Amino acid sequence: MSLVKVLSIDFGEKRIGLAVGDTESKIASPLKTIKNSGYENNCNSIKLIVKEWGISRIIIGVPQLYKEQEINKKIVNFGKILKKNLNLDVIFYNEDFSSNYAQAELAAQMKAGRKKKINKEEIDRIAAALILQSYFENEIFKRPDTGITSKD
Repeated sequence: MSLVKVLSIDFGEKRIGLAVGDTESKIASPLKTIKNSGYENNCNSIKLIVKEWGISRIIIGVPQLYKEQEINKKIVNFGKILKKNLNLDVIFYNEDFSSNYAQAELAAQMKAGRKKKINKEEIDRIAAALILQSYFENEIFKRPDTGITSKD
């Protein structure tokens, strides 16, 4: 299996959290947060990151709990635009509660003595990393005969 560099996206109406990782180490790291400034600007920003990091796959978190939410339509539309403009694999992945988990993790760090104040941009980056880490873990436990994991 060859090394594939992966970009994860936590798409929000105000901000977009980004994380990176690769299929060899299977470790996700928060990268940055960009301001959601329209599909074209967002796509251009991500295009630069894809080039800089040598990304060949994009994972976009989509909440599954409330599938009919307007944000889901925006996320899917954005994913289609990225796929068309970047000509990369774009995979939609369940991200239910990733931002809540990120916020809980940061709150736990504060209780443990973290001095740096928590900001929304950091939550978005960590949520993107949680989405990507979950994707990697799902791939590790995928059954070779069916492609299904215990999470499916």
